[in-house]
Order: sequence, then structure tokens, then C-alpha cells
Amino acid sequence: MTPAAPVRAPHLYPVDLVRVVTFACVIAVHTISTTAPLDSVAAGGFVVLLHFTREAFFALTAFVLTHRHRDEAPGPLRFWRRRFLLVGVPYVVWSAIYTGLGLSTAPLPVGAALRAFGHALLTGTAWYHLYFLLVSLQFYLVFPLFRALLRATRGHHLLVLAASAVLQVVTDLWLHVPTPSPTEATVLPYATSLLVSYQFFVVFGGVVAMNLGAVDAWVRAHLPLVFVAPLGTGAAVELWYRHSVATGATAQFAADVFQPVIIPWTVSVVAAVWGLGTLWADRRDRWRGSRFVEAAAARSFGVFLVHPAILWLLATVPDAPAARLQRPWETVVTYVVTVVAALTFVEIVRRTPLRPALTGKPRRSARPAVVVAGGRAGVAPIGVPGSRRSA
Repeated sequence: MTPAAPVRAPHLYPVDLVRVVTFACVIAVHTISTTAPLDSVAAGGFVVLLHFTREAFFALTAFVLTHRHRDEAPGPLRFWRRRFLLVGVPYVVWSAIYTGLGLSTAPLPVGAALRAFGHALLTGTAWYHLYFLLVSLQFYLVFPLFRALLRATRGHHLLVLAASAVLQVVTDLWLHVPTPSPTEATVLPYATSLLVSYQFFVVFGGVVAMNLGAVDAWVRAHLPLVFVAPLGTGAAVELWYRHSVATGATAQFAADVFQPVIIPWTVSVVAAVWGLGTLWADRRDRWRGSRFVEAAAARSFGVFLVHPAILWLLATVPDAPAARLQRPWETVVTYVVTVVAALTFVEIVRRTPLRPALTGKPRRSARPAVVVAGGRAGVAPIGVPGSRRSA
């Protein structure tokens, strides 16, 4: 093989589908929360089921990074420099943009505005979705140690996962309280922005990546069970939500993401979407929608960053267009327009020098070709174990 190509982890096509489904559902969460009353029991019933997206985000982040560096430890300084540029710069830029949007409706003196911006940067509260970037930055900071821990505990990953699950249940019970203590009341507003609040899902993603061959084989061998499991866990979530409302909880509190019942629901949904992803990956060359899935996955982070601004314009500003529609069309139309507008925005930005700052994606560069003796130049096909596209 000449010339020798850099060793890269193979592209996992099922991840594309998991990414697209997760980001599509998180936009649905934000659309419903923006267009429906906070005390709507029906809306809360949808939101509590869609809340798997938050934990799936972090499981996916840990999975992708661990898989990429599973067999070769990254140099910490080089790793931090790259990850903090790719995510840290968009975090600062979008925090400034969303702080500006907030100040446009609630102006502050210059000094107070700068202090508000600094506080938002430290706490991930410039807008309701930017906590994800701050938590990701925290994970990048500890990733070298996280990877070392997973390698040191090989052969005992189920015990690690079980201990992490117990800790997550305790954390959720501590965070999900109707009448918090003074200490809890101080921590709760910032719990969303702390890595420890999601530690099980990070461990889950890392453990799966370290044992991907076995996990992927198990999912493929048990697809009926994998596809049925979300029905049971989803029913449990909805029943618990209805019970909470019936016993006096508000719809917003009952739909809170920090509840133990969300843990099995999230795991089952991620597994089911991965199962669908394996079926798609094995047949992607024969399905016309494959290009759209791959393109949407590549643009998902940029869509995530911009979509709340579009929702703000459509449904929050005075005389918002969405307010002229009747429910549920207000929600449905707002969702569709938000997705289309966000994709359009990202597509435009990808062609400008603002691409790294606004989408977290480096500028395009040609991928090295692999020349196989007796064959043609091109990029080697890559996929997942068992896929027709596996390297």
C-alpha cells in the first residue's frame, strides 16, 4: 500500500443515525417547551419521553472519543488543544450571541452585561442548551484519566457500570426534590452544567466503546428484544410521570430529566436506535436516504447550536409568527421550519470562514487517498463489524 495512510478509527455508520435521531428529538423537546404552556400535562408527557436526548448526548460524546482513542492514548496537550478549539471557540461565540439576544429584550448597563456574560460562560447558562458544550469541555479535561481508568478495569467493566448506575440513581434522587434544602437550592440551578450529573452515561458510552465488538454482536443477535425494550421502559416513564402529576407535582417537575426512571429508558432507546443503525449500515448503499442521514449527522452540531435562536425568532419575540397558529399546528409548523432553517443556516456557514467558530467543524481538507497495488485510488471503505462496508 503506497503511500502509507495515517491509521484512523473506522467510521461507524450506526453512530450517524444515533446522532441524527438524538438531535432531531432535542429540537422537538425545545419546540414543545417553547410553544406549549409549562403547566401542560400533555406536553410534559411528550417532553419526559424525549428527555433521553440529554443523556444520549453525553453517552455519544464519550463513545466517539473512547472509540477513536481506544488503542492509542492521545497526547494530553495536543488532545486538549484540539478539542478545546473545536468546542471551546463555538461555546464562547454562541454564548456571546445568545447573551446578546437576551440583552435585546432585557437591556443592562455595560458593566452588568459584561458580568452577566462572564457568569454565563462559567455556568453554561447563556441559553438553555449551552450546558452541553460546557459539560463536554469538562469531559475533555478528564478524558485522559477516564480512558486510563477504562483500560485499567478491563474485564470488570460490568462492575464499573453497575457502580456508576448506583451512583447515578443516588445523584438523581438528590437532584429531583420538590422542596430542596438550602444546599440543594444553591446547587440545583447549575446541576445541568456539571459533568458529575451525567457520569453514568459517560461511563456507559466509554464501556460500550471499549467492548464494541461484543456489544454490536449482542445487539445484532437480539434485535427483537432491543426493539421491544423501549416499549416497556417508555411505559414505565409515562406511568411514573402520570403518577407524579396525580400526586400533586407540576407537569414541569414531573417531566424533570434527573429521575432514576430515565436511566433504563435512555439506555433502551440508544440501543434500539443503534440496532436500527446496524440494519441501515449494512444496506446503506441500497437506500436513497443514506446520503441525507450522513449529511445531517455532519451538520448536527451546528444545527444544535443555532436552532434555539430560530425558535426564539419564530415563537418568543413580540408578534412571533408561530403565535398566529392554533395548537398543535403551532408546535408542528415551528418544528419543521426550525429544522429547515437551521440546516440552511449551517449549509451556508459551512462555505464561509466562520465555519469553525459557528459549527465546531474545521475547514475542509482533502482526505489522503489510499492506493492499493493493482487497484484504483480512493478512500478505503469503512464501517462496523459485520457490515458489508467494514474495512
